[in-house]
Amino acid sequence: MFTPEALRHLVAQVGAGEIVMGTDYPYPWVNEPVEHILKTPGLNDAAREAILGGTAAKLLGLAAPKG
Repeated sequence: MFTPEALRHLVAQVGAGEIVMGTDYPYPWVNEPVEHILKTPGLNDAAREAILGGTAAKLLGLAAPKG
């Protein structure tokens, strides 16, 4: 997602549990993808955690980190 508004809209449409952070390495679309997600207004902590790894962990059958 190129803008915070686009990410917020996607979360509103499909839910954070359907979104995972990915990469087009070595061609970055944003300079700091994690910060892009963390600073997107309108996302709560649960949505941010899902996008940053929780959803991927579920899809891959991995145990969630304990913190």
